[in-house]
Parts: sequence; structure tokens; C-alpha cells
Amino acid sequence: MLKSLEKALHGATDNNGPFGCCLLYGEERYPHQFLSRGLAWLVEQGHTLEVYDCSQVSFQDFLVTAATPSLFSQRKIVHLLNLDSYQKSEHEKLLTWLESQVESSPITYLFLSSFKLNGRSILVSRLKKKYLTVKSEKLRPPEVSQRLFKRAQAAKVMVDKRVLEALVHLHEANIPLLDREFEKMILYVGPGGRIDQAVVDLLGVDGGGGNIFAFGDAVCEGRVVVALTILDALQRARTEALVVVAMVARQYRLLSRAASPEYRGAPASTLASALKVPPFVAKKLVNQAKRLRPQAYAAAFAVLRDADLAIKTSRLPKAIILERMVLKLSGLC
Repeated sequence: MLKSLEKALHGATDNNGPFGCCLLYGEERYPHQFLSRGLAWLVEQGHTLEVYDCSQVSFQDFLVTAATPSLFSQRKIVHLLNLDSYQKSEHEKLLTWLESQVESSPITYLFLSSFKLNGRSILVSRLKKKYLTVKSEKLRPPEVSQRLFKRAQAAKVMVDKRVLEALVHLHEANIPLLDREFEKMILYVGPGGRIDQAVVDLLGVDGGGGNIFAFGDAVCEGRVVVALTILDALQRARTEALVVVAMVARQYRLLSRAASPEYRGAPASTLASALKVPPFVAKKLVNQAKRLRPQAYAAAFAVLRDADLAIKTSRLPKAIILERMVLKLSGLC
């Protein structure tokens, strides 16, 4: 997906090349941000870019303005965004315009984007026959890891691949968050430096995102003192009590599946694929599941249900509710 957008952006730099068109659609925001940054980069390189928002500019006004050469250049790149604001009839007119008039226009490359269009749209189905169409989808964790690894290489910084994989997993491949955190780590270690677990622990996300997974591990492994220590850090970081309960519940759901007859004895790679977690997490789940009796899962979910209800209805301090939850769950090991 991002490679397709990079190809389109590269094609837009060729003022002597044939007319090009790229449609980006779908609700995942990062690819749209990627396109916006790419277009901003084109402007920095001296290309003329005109941006039209369909929610603010009528289709007729767009046609008139787009057909007018720029004051700064004979050729220009155009970005037409929020296409879903136009009616279906205007989409059909846009397609007709692309077919009949665009060759004589000053536009070298036309980028179209929309958060709300889907694959059944007439624009998507018709444009894909001749031009580039890209569906905005969430990047898979391996793609995110590879992207961050290349970024480190470009900055001449080494990175522990296992630490990188763990970061991506812990923060659920959230690219904007990971980009921000990675930039901080790269600046900290500098060229020739190395991003390892010590650097992540020192500069990790302030909201306790990594700690909450360590907290879940400690609870499920019966390490009470460690669990309570991490819980205190999470509370000082103002992590919502319901988020803490939800993440522990997620851990027990994964454990119950790892311990099920379907996956008992299965290779870590098979379990990782089924649970959609990295292999090292799958291995950890297998080891944790060995500590728990089959009856413990029902009891654990009952404790979690009671904690959830108490947080929403009880007048007890949330810290007390969570501490009681930790003690009860640790006692199941």
C-alpha cells in the first residue's frame, strides 16, 4: 500500500511524463497522513501543488480552477480530497472529465482521496481499470517493524529486532505513536548508537503502554509484588482503571485459547498465527498457561467481571478495587 503511494508520488515528480492519477480511499488514517506528507515534500522540492476540498469547493468551481494554469508554473499537481462530499452524478462527471479533457489541462498528476468511499463506489471500480487505486488499510505488524527498522538504518542507528517486534506488538502497530517514540529514541542514542531494551525502558511511552503488558504477565504468573509495583506506576501515569482490567482480561482470553485442546502441544508459530501475536509472545503464553489449572479461567473471568462492575458502580477507590483484583487473580496460580 505505502509502496504504491510512493510510486504515485515519484510519478508525480516527472513533469514530462504522461498524465497520472491515484485514488486513495478507506478509513485507516495513516496512509492518508503518508500521502499528505509526501505531497508536502513535493512542494519543498519546487513542484506546484493545488489542494481542493470537495466539502468546500463545488465540482464546477473545481473544474474551472483546475483548468487554469498556475501563476507559478505551466504544469501542476492537484489533490482533490473528501470526494465523498460530491454526489454520485458528480463522480460520473469527474470520470467523464478525466477521459475527455484532462490531456489538455495543465495538471500532470491528480491525487484523489476519501475516507468514506468503499470498493463498490463507481469511482473505485472505474478508475482501477486505468489508473492507480489504493485502499487505505491498517499495516500489519511485520510491515510496521520493517518500516521502523529502515528508518533506524537511515539514521545509522542499530536496533534490537526483538525489542522492535515487542514495541510494535505492545502498541498494536500504532504507527503515529511508534513514529514519535522511535524518533525520540533515535535522537537519544544518536548515529552509531543502539536501541535496546534499556533505551526503551528509559524513554518508553509516558502513558504506561508497555507497563500494562508487563503487569498482565506478572498477574498471570502470580508475581504479586511485581504486579502491585507496576500497578502503582500505571496509576501514577493516570492509566484508566477500566483499561487495566480490559488488558488483563485480554491476557486471560489469550491464555485460555493457548491452553485449549485445539492448540495444546501446537508449535509456537501455529499459535502465534491463530492468536495474531508475535512468536515470542506465543511462547510466553504457553509457559504461563502451564501454571494455571483449567478451572482457573472461569474463576479469573469472574474476578475480572466483579472488578469491572465495582469500578463502574462502587464508591470504593479504584486503587483498592484493582489491588483486590490482583491479589485474587494471583491466588489462582
